[in-house]
Amino acid sequence: MAFDIRFDRKKNILYLTLRGPFTIEEFQTALEKITRSNEYPPNTDALWDLREMDFTIVDAEYWKSIIRIRKQYTERHTARIAHIVKGDFAFGMLRMYQIYSDLNKNSLQQKVAVFKSISEGEQWLLSR
Repeated sequence: MAFDIRFDRKKNILYLTLRGPFTIEEFQTALEKITRSNEYPPNTDALWDLREMDFTIVDAEYWKSIIRIRKQYTERHTARIAHIVKGDFAFGMLRMYQIYSDLNKNSLQQKVAVFKSISEGEQWLLSR
């Protein structure tokens, strides 16, 4: 998996772009990079561009593992996260993730949303 991280200072949004399969270990590595950067605060809102992500390894257990990892990074708990996907299958997979996130709202305060375009995701993040 390849992932890129870019910070837009004007919009105060962190952009992550994923390509190919994205393992649980790679997710943890990405969160480490996000929370340990000196370029932006660890609770910066993020837009995850998943339009080129390979979802073949993704299932309910995958999302539950992602949630468990997110809980470890309390410095990100107030960040909002927009996910951008392509196609109905990916949208459904991310809606499952959003539901798992909502079920954990007592221990995980982050708001998570799914969109099919970057402009929609940015608009949501900028509407604070």
